[in-house]
Amino acid sequence: MNLTLENKIFQKIKDGDERAFRLLFHKYFQSLYLFALKFVDEEQAKDFIQDIFCELWNNRKKIEINTSISAYLFTVVKNRCFTYLKRERKKHEQQNVYAIKLKEEELLYYDSSEKSILEFAINDRISKVIERLPEKCSEVFKDSRFKGHSNKEIARIHNISIKAVEKHITKALQLFRDEFKDILLILAFLLISKF
Repeated sequence: MNLTLENKIFQKIKDGDERAFRLLFHKYFQSLYLFALKFVDEEQAKDFIQDIFCELWNNRKKIEINTSISAYLFTVVKNRCFTYLKRERKKHEQQNVYAIKLKEEELLYYDSSEKSILEFAINDRISKVIERLPEKCSEVFKDSRFKGHSNKEIARIHNISIKAVEKHITKALQLFRDEFKDILLILAFLLISKF
């Protein structure tokens, strides 16, 4: 499209000619979209191009173009992508700062003693064992060991027999014994070496 033809089309757009606007839109949408796609994702690229054409139509009477309309549109898209990337970079830098701060705060929560590190490791292992338990077994075990309910109360809560409660607890304890046998061996060794 030569410069004089582009200028004529833009003049028609300025005068409110929707047909000329549609012609311009169809002529440049794809190439502008592909250009934006080099810098942003598909959704963002589409949004940019649609916004730019909407702004062109809404501000057609105020806009003065000294170059070709295609050069003007490409410049607007380039500037929009540049501003977006700058904003995204700042946002990610800020998020990274917050993420690091959060991790620092979390680290401060644990004092540097071996006791707290051991507690953390044990609690982590306990959580993993509970996750491996079947759902009903996990619920029964938590009611028994964390909430302090008696076997009779648990049987009533879950509408199961006391025998079933005992089975679930036995199964959970067996899994814990398997998981913590290394610690049990160390404890046994420490107890024996004291005598």
